[in-house]
Amino acid sequence: MKLSPEVNDWGLNSSLRHDRSMRRSTLAALLVTALIGGIFSSGVADAGTEVTITGGGWGHGMGMSQYGALGRALHGRNDNQILTHYYTGAHIRTVRMPRHIRVGLLQDQSAIEVSSVPVGSSSGEGEFRVAGRRRRLGRGGPTVTWRVEPGSTGGMHLYRNDVPVIKHGNSVFGDSQHPLLFIYHKYGSMVHVVDKSNNYRYGRVQFGTYPSTSCAAGFCLRLVDRQSMQEYLYGLGEVPSSWPRAALQSQAIAGRTYAYEKVKTSGQHRYPCDCAVYDSTIDQAYIGDAKRTGSGIYWKDWKHAVKSTNAQVLLHKAQPIQALYMSSSGGYTENNENVWGGAPVSYLRGVSDRPDKVAANPNHSWTVTMTWNEFEAKLNSSFNIGTLDRFRLVKPFGVSGRVTVVKPGIGGGVRIRGSNGVVRASGWSVHSALGLRDTLFRVHVTYTVAHRFAARYKRLQRAPGKPLSRAYPVPTRSRHHLGKAQNFRHGRMTWNAALGKVLWQWGPILRGYDGNGREKSSLGMPSSDIWGGKSYKGARYSHGNIYWSKQTGAQAVRGSFLKTYAHNGGPGGPLSLPEGPRRSSTRLPHHGVRQLFAGGALYLNPMKGRVYALWGLVAQHYRKIGQATSKCGYPTSSMTPIGNGLIATFQNGRMRLSGQGRLSVDCSY
Repeated sequence: MKLSPEVNDWGLNSSLRHDRSMRRSTLAALLVTALIGGIFSSGVADAGTEVTITGGGWGHGMGMSQYGALGRALHGRNDNQILTHYYTGAHIRTVRMPRHIRVGLLQDQSAIEVSSVPVGSSSGEGEFRVAGRRRRLGRGGPTVTWRVEPGSTGGMHLYRNDVPVIKHGNSVFGDSQHPLLFIYHKYGSMVHVVDKSNNYRYGRVQFGTYPSTSCAAGFCLRLVDRQSMQEYLYGLGEVPSSWPRAALQSQAIAGRTYAYEKVKTSGQHRYPCDCAVYDSTIDQAYIGDAKRTGSGIYWKDWKHAVKSTNAQVLLHKAQPIQALYMSSSGGYTENNENVWGGAPVSYLRGVSDRPDKVAANPNHSWTVTMTWNEFEAKLNSSFNIGTLDRFRLVKPFGVSGRVTVVKPGIGGGVRIRGSNGVVRASGWSVHSALGLRDTLFRVHVTYTVAHRFAARYKRLQRAPGKPLSRAYPVPTRSRHHLGKAQNFRHGRMTWNAALGKVLWQWGPILRGYDGNGREKSSLGMPSSDIWGGKSYKGARYSHGNIYWSKQTGAQAVRGSFLKTYAHNGGPGGPLSLPEGPRRSSTRLPHHGVRQLFAGGALYLNPMKGRVYALWGLVAQHYRKIGQATSKCGYPTSSMTPIGNGLIATFQNGRMRLSGQGRLSVDCSY
């Protein structure tokens, strides 16, 4: 029973470490590593960008795995051992079954066609009558096609080979409380339902109406097959009849329990089907006589499994369980609250399921690939995200490693950010959106080098390493783009549109640039590769430089500070390398600013709006006496040569450094 519910931050990581629960699953042999990493903005992904989704299992992951049951049966386990493994604390018991079960075959129909089919040497006849009345409306053999249509008052029109059936001047039969019955079993016949392409051998089918605006008459038709529980199970098409006895008996008991629990809790008249169970995987796959014809020589094995377990169901605390099951667990089943939310159900606990890896199982592990554009389109169709920006699987995962529901204040589920905003979605919702087989999945994106960067990448002899993102416009989230960028294992390549150049930056310089705000910062766009020697590295930007050494870290020098710094020799001059960013201080009144360097400092004089450089003993003494709050005030010049020494002027004096290293200070005027 594959019941439907009622209903990675993009960080440059190329893989997701296995968590403990995932290691417990046999899926650990897969590349279940994924995390989508990088920043995606507007623009079209390169054609070669591929999304690979690896996962395991097929279904919802709760309760019994059908292939796991097969594997256990092949290992000699019996039906009791199989079922009590998957349904924690449940027990097999014999109970009194309802006299019949109503199975919903069709709903929302404007017309339904049926015919009778002979079984063996029978005449193959069938007859129509109104429920509760003995008078027959019509009778015919295999050459007759019957069509039922709803009337505008809730009754039904009956056609025999397209000719209206009229009885005593009446062409409308039954009503919403009195269905039409097609009786065939007493004639040794089956009924063929045209819209289902199936034959049904047991019970009798009922045609009913219900008010609905989706059908032109104002009423729609529904078709129900009413039969005994055993007859219903004969037509259950959930597993091959060729499977071992213990697997078939396990399926029969689980299927009976599921249907019995539905009757007990929801009754026999669910809307709109007027049934206890639907014939689809909304409830269980009921295929009628196709189970017999499709089973061939193994039909007797399935029929024996149903007969030998007659009236047996799974109970927990004397109540029938909701016997959920799925095709494949992927190696570990899941706690119910992690799949569809709600309160924990004690018998639906995740358990290890290594036998699910049986050779016949095609879905124990699987891989799905799609282009980035397809991935984005599927998410947008379900969640209206716009252009996909970020996609992250949020921990904690379930006990099996499945992507769970969203748990407020805890995590779980998936976080998707697009141009229309942020969406938090459950693993089940994302699995449905992407057309996956299960919520046991991970995502990995394989990128190609964008055409814009390919030539430079080749000249660099692939030094940037594996691409970790598509190419994207920069600055991100801006209407005015200045170029494009692509992330790599070793740094980032940027195309500066104004310069027409492709640049590669990496390591602590790149991290420093990103820490300053990237392209949106006051540094602007990159305008050089990384340069420098063993002692330091540097890189140029539109409005500044970044310098790095082991001692100083990555520091930016911008604007007028950079101009003064360069005029005084830059990294090779007396100031040496910057040791920090520009800062204000209480010792720099009127909005003065200072930037420290290994050999001195740069000061912005707010009265003049200019930057001056001090170094050596002059810079040390100036800081010692209180900088701009001292008698000297702000610098009015950088240090300049005079004789064989240096001099720096201030608002209220000067400092002079002799060639012999003697400092004289005159700030008395």
